[in-house]
Amino acid sequence: MKTDIRSEKGFTLVELAVVMIIIGLLIGGVLKGQELIKSAKVTSTISQVKGIDAATSTFQDIYAGLPGDVASPGTRLPGCTAAPCVPAAVVSNGRVIATDAAIPFINGSRDTESAAFFVQLAAADLISGVTPDASVNAFGGNYPAAPVGGGWVASTISTQADVPGASGSGITDFRAGLYLQHQNTADDDEDPVSSALTMQRIDRKIDDGNPLTGSVYAAEETATACMGDNGSSAASNLYDTSTGTVSCLALVRIQN
Repeated sequence: MKTDIRSEKGFTLVELAVVMIIIGLLIGGVLKGQELIKSAKVTSTISQVKGIDAATSTFQDIYAGLPGDVASPGTRLPGCTAAPCVPAAVVSNGRVIATDAAIPFINGSRDTESAAFFVQLAAADLISGVTPDASVNAFGGNYPAAPVGGGWVASTISTQADVPGASGSGITDFRAGLYLQHQNTADDDEDPVSSALTMQRIDRKIDDGNPLTGSVYAAEETATACMGDNGSSAASNLYDTSTGTVSCLALVRIQN
Protein backbone atom coordinates (compact mmCIF):
# COMPACT_ATOMS: atom_id res chain seq x y z
CA MET A 1 0.00 0.00 0.00
CA LYS A 2 1.46 3.33 -1.09
CA THR A 3 1.26 6.39 1.02
CA ASP A 4 0.27 9.55 -0.90
CA ILE A 5 2.84 12.09 0.17
CA ARG A 6 2.15 15.65 -0.98
CA SER A 7 4.75 18.28 -0.65
CA GLU A 8 3.46 21.59 0.74
CA LYS A 9 5.30 24.74 -0.28
CA GLY A 10 4.84 28.16 1.34
CA PHE A 11 6.35 31.57 0.74
CA THR A 12 10.04 31.93 1.30
CA LEU A 13 11.41 34.77 3.42
CA VAL A 14 12.67 36.44 0.27
CA GLU A 15 9.22 36.34 -1.30
CA LEU A 16 7.61 37.71 1.85
CA ALA A 17 10.21 40.48 1.98
CA VAL A 18 9.45 41.42 -1.63
CA VAL A 19 5.71 41.53 -0.90
CA MET A 20 6.28 43.71 2.19
CA ILE A 21 8.47 46.07 0.18
CA ILE A 22 5.81 46.39 -2.50
CA ILE A 23 3.11 47.08 0.11
CA GLY A 24 5.37 49.64 1.75
CA LEU A 25 5.99 51.37 -1.56
CA LEU A 26 2.27 51.46 -2.29
CA ILE A 27 1.45 52.95 1.14
CA GLY A 28 4.31 55.42 0.81
CA GLY A 29 3.12 56.40 -2.64
CA VAL A 30 -0.42 56.99 -1.40
CA LEU A 31 0.76 59.08 1.55
CA LYS A 32 3.17 61.03 -0.62
CA GLY A 33 0.41 61.60 -3.14
CA GLN A 34 -1.91 62.93 -0.43
CA GLU A 35 0.83 65.26 0.78
CA LEU A 36 1.42 66.51 -2.76
CA ILE A 37 -2.30 67.17 -3.16
CA LYS A 38 -2.39 69.17 0.10
CA SER A 39 0.69 71.13 -0.94
CA ALA A 40 -0.85 71.86 -4.34
CA LYS A 41 -4.03 73.14 -2.69
CA VAL A 42 -2.03 75.45 -0.43
CA THR A 43 -0.05 76.77 -3.40
CA SER A 44 -3.26 77.29 -5.38
CA THR A 45 -4.85 79.13 -2.44
CA ILE A 46 -1.86 81.46 -2.16
CA SER A 47 -2.06 82.15 -5.91
CA GLN A 48 -5.76 82.90 -5.47
CA VAL A 49 -5.04 85.47 -2.73
CA LYS A 50 -2.41 87.16 -4.88
CA GLY A 51 -4.82 87.15 -7.80
CA ILE A 52 -7.55 88.82 -5.71
CA ASP A 53 -5.03 91.41 -4.54
CA ALA A 54 -3.96 92.17 -8.12
CA ALA A 55 -7.58 92.27 -9.32
CA THR A 56 -8.44 94.75 -6.56
CA SER A 57 -5.58 97.04 -7.58
CA THR A 58 -6.63 96.85 -11.23
CA PHE A 59 -10.24 97.64 -10.29
CA GLN A 60 -9.07 100.70 -8.36
CA ASP A 61 -7.05 101.89 -11.36
CA ILE A 62 -10.04 101.57 -13.68
CA TYR A 63 -12.90 102.75 -11.47
CA ALA A 64 -11.10 104.96 -8.89
CA GLY A 65 -12.57 103.05 -5.97
CA LEU A 66 -12.58 99.72 -4.15
CA PRO A 67 -14.90 96.93 -5.31
CA GLY A 68 -18.12 97.20 -3.34
CA ASP A 69 -17.34 100.80 -2.39
CA VAL A 70 -17.23 102.31 -5.89
CA ALA A 71 -19.81 105.00 -6.66
CA SER A 72 -22.68 104.29 -9.11
CA PRO A 73 -21.81 100.63 -9.85
CA GLY A 74 -25.11 100.14 -11.69
CA THR A 75 -24.07 102.50 -14.46
CA ARG A 76 -20.37 101.67 -14.54
CA LEU A 77 -20.17 97.89 -14.38
CA PRO A 78 -21.69 95.58 -17.01
CA GLY A 79 -24.61 93.50 -15.77
CA CYS A 80 -24.49 95.17 -12.36
CA THR A 81 -28.13 96.14 -11.89
CA ALA A 82 -29.24 94.82 -8.49
CA ALA A 83 -28.10 93.31 -5.20
CA PRO A 84 -25.62 91.91 -4.42
CA CYS A 85 -23.71 93.77 -7.16
CA VAL A 86 -25.41 97.04 -6.17
CA PRO A 87 -25.34 97.48 -2.37
CA ALA A 88 -28.28 99.07 -0.59
CA ALA A 89 -26.09 102.01 0.43
CA VAL A 90 -22.66 102.87 -0.95
CA VAL A 91 -20.61 105.20 1.23
CA SER A 92 -17.61 105.48 -1.14
CA ASN A 93 -15.19 106.28 1.66
CA GLY A 94 -12.35 103.96 0.71
CA ARG A 95 -13.59 101.20 3.02
CA VAL A 96 -15.44 97.97 2.27
CA ILE A 97 -18.18 97.82 4.88
CA ALA A 98 -20.04 94.71 6.03
CA THR A 99 -23.39 94.40 7.81
CA ASP A 100 -22.03 95.90 10.99
CA ALA A 101 -18.97 98.13 10.52
CA ALA A 102 -17.85 97.28 14.06
CA ILE A 103 -17.89 93.55 13.27
CA PRO A 104 -16.38 93.47 9.78
CA PHE A 105 -16.94 89.85 8.81
CA ILE A 106 -20.58 89.21 9.69
CA ASN A 107 -22.18 88.85 6.30
CA GLY A 108 -25.81 87.85 6.78
CA SER A 109 -27.01 90.61 4.45
CA ARG A 110 -26.56 90.53 0.68
CA ASP A 111 -26.95 94.31 0.34
CA THR A 112 -23.60 95.32 1.81
CA GLU A 113 -20.38 96.58 0.25
CA SER A 114 -18.67 93.43 1.50
CA ALA A 115 -21.19 91.21 -0.29
CA ALA A 116 -20.70 93.26 -3.47
CA PHE A 117 -16.89 93.11 -3.36
CA PHE A 118 -16.28 89.89 -5.30
CA VAL A 119 -19.43 90.24 -7.40
CA GLN A 120 -18.17 93.58 -8.73
CA LEU A 121 -14.71 92.13 -9.40
CA ALA A 122 -16.42 89.41 -11.43
CA ALA A 123 -18.60 91.97 -13.23
CA ALA A 124 -15.41 93.82 -14.21
CA ASP A 125 -14.10 90.49 -15.57
CA LEU A 126 -11.18 90.50 -13.13
CA ILE A 127 -11.90 87.25 -11.26
CA SER A 128 -13.87 84.06 -11.84
CA GLY A 129 -15.60 81.54 -9.59
CA VAL A 130 -18.37 83.92 -8.47
CA THR A 131 -22.06 83.60 -9.33
CA PRO A 132 -24.18 86.46 -7.92
CA ASP A 133 -27.13 85.35 -5.82
CA ALA A 134 -29.49 87.84 -4.17
CA SER A 135 -31.16 85.17 -2.04
CA VAL A 136 -28.31 83.41 -0.26
CA ASN A 137 -24.62 83.85 0.52
CA ALA A 138 -22.41 80.92 -0.40
CA PHE A 139 -18.90 80.17 -1.56
CA GLY A 140 -18.99 79.81 -5.30
CA GLY A 141 -21.93 82.24 -5.19
CA ASN A 142 -21.32 85.77 -3.89
CA TYR A 143 -17.92 84.75 -2.54
CA PRO A 144 -15.11 82.64 -4.07
CA ALA A 145 -14.39 79.17 -2.74
CA ALA A 146 -10.81 78.44 -1.64
CA PRO A 147 -8.86 75.38 -2.90
CA VAL A 148 -8.09 74.34 0.70
CA GLY A 149 -11.80 74.41 1.57
CA GLY A 150 -14.16 77.11 2.76
CA GLY A 151 -13.82 80.45 1.04
CA TRP A 152 -12.99 84.14 1.26
CA VAL A 153 -14.90 87.17 2.54
CA ALA A 154 -13.51 90.71 2.18
CA SER A 155 -13.93 93.67 4.49
CA THR A 156 -12.01 96.66 5.85
CA ILE A 157 -10.70 96.40 9.41
CA SER A 158 -10.01 99.84 10.85
CA THR A 159 -8.99 99.04 14.43
CA GLN A 160 -7.29 96.13 16.17
CA ALA A 161 -10.32 95.68 18.40
CA ASP A 162 -12.34 94.70 15.32
CA VAL A 163 -10.13 91.69 14.47
CA PRO A 164 -12.47 88.66 14.60
CA GLY A 165 -11.89 85.94 17.17
CA ALA A 166 -9.89 85.87 20.38
CA SER A 167 -6.38 86.57 19.14
CA GLY A 168 -6.74 90.20 18.07
CA SER A 169 -5.36 91.57 21.33
CA GLY A 170 -2.13 89.60 20.82
CA ILE A 171 -1.26 91.17 17.44
CA THR A 172 1.82 93.33 17.84
CA ASP A 173 1.89 95.26 14.55
CA PHE A 174 -1.73 95.72 13.47
CA ARG A 175 -2.37 97.93 10.46
CA ALA A 176 -5.76 99.03 9.19
CA GLY A 177 -6.57 97.87 5.70
CA LEU A 178 -8.60 95.63 3.43
CA TYR A 179 -8.54 92.03 4.66
CA LEU A 180 -9.56 88.67 3.30
CA GLN A 181 -10.87 86.24 5.89
CA HIS A 182 -10.82 82.53 5.17
CA GLN A 183 -13.80 80.89 6.86
CA ASN A 184 -15.90 77.75 6.63
CA THR A 185 -19.28 79.28 5.79
CA ALA A 186 -20.11 82.60 4.18
CA ASP A 187 -22.50 83.74 6.90
CA ASP A 188 -20.41 82.84 9.96
CA ASP A 189 -17.44 85.12 10.61
CA GLU A 190 -15.98 82.87 13.32
CA ASP A 191 -16.33 79.47 11.71
CA PRO A 192 -12.77 78.09 11.23
CA VAL A 193 -11.84 75.77 8.42
CA SER A 194 -8.03 75.72 8.02
CA SER A 195 -5.97 73.31 10.08
CA ALA A 196 -3.15 74.93 12.03
CA LEU A 197 -0.66 73.19 9.73
CA THR A 198 -2.36 74.55 6.61
CA MET A 199 -2.48 78.03 8.11
CA GLN A 200 1.21 77.79 9.00
CA ARG A 201 2.08 76.86 5.42
CA ILE A 202 0.06 79.76 4.02
CA ASP A 203 1.56 82.18 6.54
CA ARG A 204 5.14 81.09 5.80
CA LYS A 205 4.73 81.39 2.03
CA ILE A 206 2.93 84.73 2.07
CA ASP A 207 4.33 86.29 5.23
CA ASP A 208 6.59 85.54 8.22
CA GLY A 209 5.09 82.35 9.68
CA ASN A 210 4.13 84.17 12.89
CA PRO A 211 0.36 84.06 13.55
CA LEU A 212 0.38 87.41 15.37
CA THR A 213 2.60 89.59 13.16
CA GLY A 214 2.94 90.71 9.55
CA SER A 215 0.14 90.64 7.00
CA VAL A 216 -1.28 87.18 7.83
CA TYR A 217 -2.94 86.58 11.19
CA ALA A 218 -4.48 83.50 12.74
CA ALA A 219 -7.82 84.91 13.84
CA GLU A 220 -8.80 82.50 16.58
CA GLU A 221 -12.33 81.62 17.56
CA THR A 222 -11.29 80.68 21.09
CA ALA A 223 -8.21 81.26 23.23
CA THR A 224 -7.05 77.66 22.75
CA ALA A 225 -7.36 77.49 18.97
CA CYS A 226 -4.41 77.81 16.55
CA MET A 227 -1.89 78.63 19.31
CA GLY A 228 -1.46 76.88 22.64
CA ASP A 229 -2.27 79.81 24.92
CA ASN A 230 -3.51 82.57 22.64
CA GLY A 231 -0.02 83.89 21.97
CA SER A 232 0.38 85.48 25.40
CA SER A 233 4.16 85.28 25.23
CA ALA A 234 6.75 85.54 22.47
CA ALA A 235 7.60 81.86 22.77
CA SER A 236 4.00 80.82 22.12
CA ASN A 237 3.56 82.74 18.86
CA LEU A 238 3.56 79.47 16.95
CA TYR A 239 0.84 77.49 15.25
CA ASP A 240 -0.28 74.45 17.24
CA THR A 241 0.50 71.76 14.67
CA SER A 242 0.86 68.91 17.16
CA THR A 243 -2.50 67.46 16.10
CA GLY A 244 -4.66 67.71 13.00
CA THR A 245 -7.75 68.78 14.93
CA VAL A 246 -6.89 72.44 15.58
CA SER A 247 -8.71 74.77 13.18
CA CYS A 248 -7.87 78.40 12.47
CA LEU A 249 -9.36 81.43 10.81
CA ALA A 250 -6.97 82.98 8.30
CA LEU A 251 -6.90 86.76 8.07
CA VAL A 252 -4.84 88.19 5.18
CA ARG A 253 -4.24 91.90 4.56
CA ILE A 254 -4.18 92.64 0.84
CA GLN A 255 -4.50 96.45 0.72
CA ASN A 256 -3.30 99.03 3.25
